Amino acid sequence: MAVLPVTAQSVTPSHGSPCLEYQVFLFGSGSVEIGAYVAPSLNFDPARGVRMAVSFDDQPPQILDILSQDFDARNGNREWETSVKDACRIVRSHHSVSAPGVHTLKIWMVDPAVVLQKLVVDLGGVKPSYLGPPESYRMGGGR
Repeated sequence: MAVLPVTAQSVTPSHGSPCLEYQVFLFGSGSVEIGAYVAPSLNFDPARGVRMAVSFDDQPPQILDILSQDFDARNGNREWETSVKDACRIVRSHHSVSAPGVHTLKIWMVDPAVVLQKLVVDLGGVKPSYLGPPESYRMGGGR
């Protein structure tokens, strides 16, 4: 999913702002970490960085900096080199859910040109791996 055109204005997330909504069933309550895998990008507009926001249910959106306004990708920037090598950059947000059950995960537009590739919902059981776990077998046809 991508936010286009790249010349669109930045948005402060609020009710009615552009967002993706995913219904997720969580078997537990407490801390939840969301790993958002986004395509490598540059801060091409000198007036802003590259940001997105994440929230659960009616909680306020957490704005995540994918790239800061002053990010410099010149030679020798290992962070940029790694994101290009891996074809993604991972940003994380931390949330709290009060009860198990169905929740709505929201991914909010803040700045244009963000390309969201993958989301990983971690309630504490995701094992470390290169570029995250595979897609849930429930969604991949592995029934």
